Amino acid sequence: MKNILARGGIEFLAVFLGIALSLWVDEYQKSKDAKNLNNQILNRLYDNLEADSIDAEWNYKAHKFAFDSGDLIYNWCVDGQPENDSISLYLSRLAIVTTLVNNEEEYNALKSSGRMELLNNADIVRTLHDYYTWIRYVKNSEVNVINISINQFLPFMSKYSEYYGVDSTTNVYSNAYPLFRLHQNPPKKELSYYASFIGTYANYSSNLYTGLLTRVVELRRMIRIELSS
Repeated sequence: MKNILARGGIEFLAVFLGIALSLWVDEYQKSKDAKNLNNQILNRLYDNLEADSIDAEWNYKAHKFAFDSGDLIYNWCVDGQPENDSISLYLSRLAIVTTLVNNEEEYNALKSSGRMELLNNADIVRTLHDYYTWIRYVKNSEVNVINISINQFLPFMSKYSEYYGVDSTTNVYSNAYPLFRLHQNPPKKELSYYASFIGTYANYSSNLYTGLLTRVVELRRMIRIELSS
């Protein structure tokens, strides 16, 4: 009887250990799969953010050029528009507009599919939401700048320009923007208004891009730490 009970106990223990081991292996595999999926998502987000960073840095410098040009043109008007061989360049920089071409595919897919919980780090999720909210601010500002330039400033400048196009001898910014060639100076009062108005928006946009760059640097840093853990 004792042998039977002992044998039964051993068999029960073996079955129990087998089930426990099977459950552990299953749980381990699920945990490993979740970790791999988390890392795949983070790697894709990281690549997207790297491209965003390059574009944002380029756009920040463009708006900084526009702001500095607005300040210079305003002071030029205050001084009575003295002879200045570079004024066409600064007027052309005042017409600079940008469009942030960022990749939100991975982020939008996570949101729409309800898979955001696949990311293990709650701080990264929170920072992601903040980052893409900030992008909305940047894009709204860009729309305003584009409308001001296309609907107001360019029609104004057309009265005083004989040409607005690419000029290989003058680099407005990164060889990506056209140059005005004036046949006469625009009126001081109106030009002063546009210089201050557009310069204000350019300064606002450059500040927004500064905030965006700060966020993307921090987010990429957080992702690197998470991937290395």
